[in-house]
Amino acid sequence: MPARRPAATPRGEHTREEVLRVAEALMATRGYWSTSMVDLIRESGVPSSSIYWHFTSKSGVLAAVMERGASAFFASIAAANPGPNQQDPRAALEHMLRQSAVAVADNPSFLALYMNFLLHLEEEPTIQAQVAGVRRQAMETIRAHLAASYATYGQERADRIAERVAPLALAFFDGLFVSLQSSDETDLDQALTDVAHGLHQVAEGIH
Repeated sequence: MPARRPAATPRGEHTREEVLRVAEALMATRGYWSTSMVDLIRESGVPSSSIYWHFTSKSGVLAAVMERGASAFFASIAAANPGPNQQDPRAALEHMLRQSAVAVADNPSFLALYMNFLLHLEEEPTIQAQVAGVRRQAMETIRAHLAASYATYGQERADRIAERVAPLALAFFDGLFVSLQSSDETDLDQALTDVAHGLHQVAEGIH
C-alpha cells in the first residue's frame, strides 16, 4: 500500500501558491515549452525539491496552473446568475456579459496562457486535456447562465436558447480578450450593450 503524503501545512500551501503564481506568469509570457523548471526555480525562489514534491513534473505544474486559473475565473462570474425574480431576459443576459467581461479583465495571465494553447494546440496530451476542460467548463457556465436568464420563456425553450446562443457568447469573450490585450480603443460599454442586444435578438427567434 503506497505511503500517504502528509497534509500540506500553511507554509506549504503558501509555497505552492507562489510557484503557481510565478508559473502562470512565465508560461503566459514565454509559452509552456519555453518555460523550464530551472526558470521556475530561479524566479520563484523555491527549491527544486519542494516544487517536485508538490507537482512531480512540469506537466503537473501546468495542470495545477490551469485548474487554479479556471477556478478563479469561473468563481468571479458566479455572481452573474440572475435571481429567481429576474423577469427581463435581456437585462439578465447583459448582466451576465458585463460580469464576465470583468472576469476577463481581471484574469489576464490565465487567459493569455489559455488562449495561447487554444490557438497553438501542442501535441502534449496534458495541454490538450487542460484546454478542452477549460473550454467545456466555459460553455457549461454560459449555457447555465443563459438558461437561467430565459427561464421565464419555459424550461424547454430556455434550454434551446442556451444551446444555440452559448457558442456565440463564448466567441464574443474570445474576441473581447484579444481586444483588451491589443489596447485598441473599443468602447467596451457600448460593445457589451450591442452584443447583448444581438444575442437577445437571436434568442427571440428560437422557439
